Amino acid sequence: MKTHFIIFALPLLTLMAAPSAAEEVCRGILVDGFYNRYLAIKPRSRDRAVYAMLCASTYPQAQEVIKRARQSGDDGSLGLWFGLFNLDEIEPGNGASAGKGTSGLVLSEDRFRQWKAGYCSQSTEVEASQAAEFFMQSAITTSGAQDKTMEAWSGCMQKREGLACWASPSAQQNIDVVLNINWTRPSSAPAQSQARPEVQHSFLTRGVISKFEGTPPKRILPDGYKLQAGTTHIPLTRQADTTGTANLKVNLAGAEHSCKVFMPSDRDFPMFEPFINRLKLKYPG
Repeated sequence: MKTHFIIFALPLLTLMAAPSAAEEVCRGILVDGFYNRYLAIKPRSRDRAVYAMLCASTYPQAQEVIKRARQSGDDGSLGLWFGLFNLDEIEPGNGASAGKGTSGLVLSEDRFRQWKAGYCSQSTEVEASQAAEFFMQSAITTSGAQDKTMEAWSGCMQKREGLACWASPSAQQNIDVVLNINWTRPSSAPAQSQARPEVQHSFLTRGVISKFEGTPPKRILPDGYKLQAGTTHIPLTRQADTTGTANLKVNLAGAEHSCKVFMPSDRDFPMFEPFINRLKLKYPG
């Protein structure tokens, strides 16, 4: 008697890598620095960072974001500039300028789901997370005082193993963004190896230009360029209010390493005048 084997074809899944422990540690440094400087940051700048953080959050994470903002001295305007709460939800006499504002309002899971569907549709959660990091950097560095956060965060990012990439706002004239590309030899690589990772492919979205010498249009670095150990800072320019994405792939001894960086513009997280929902309409979504 013949035995028949039934073979089930399993679908191929493309899994998005969860943030590593090292990434979470570095992000924690930046987030703590942001909340420590919260009161010194201009409201619209800190609101845009919080907006992006909420778009990258699950409901429990969103609750923590709101809690930390309020503990850091929010003036009662939290959420008014990006539709999380409405002016007509505030009790008369308790407007944001009066002190309490939205501080007594509780965000339900259903309300958060509706808000996120309507206000975060222009970016993925990964993009929103990177945008939040970008906006937090900008908010901290323009808050008007010396702060060790950026130094600590950059130092942490440089310790990450393998290829690590992130974007930072630029303080240089005629340069909008600095793309930081860091290479640290993986622990799995031979200790005696002096090989350097070679750029196989790099790409910049339209309107973003690398100022690295010898780089052709739409590229971050020339193909074949070999990364040095440590951080390579790539100055970028971009057309006004242009959202950018940078993709980089390198090869070291047959092993590929890649990274993708989202560089937000203000239009990705638009800020509005505080909204009065007089007709009690549902949120978008």
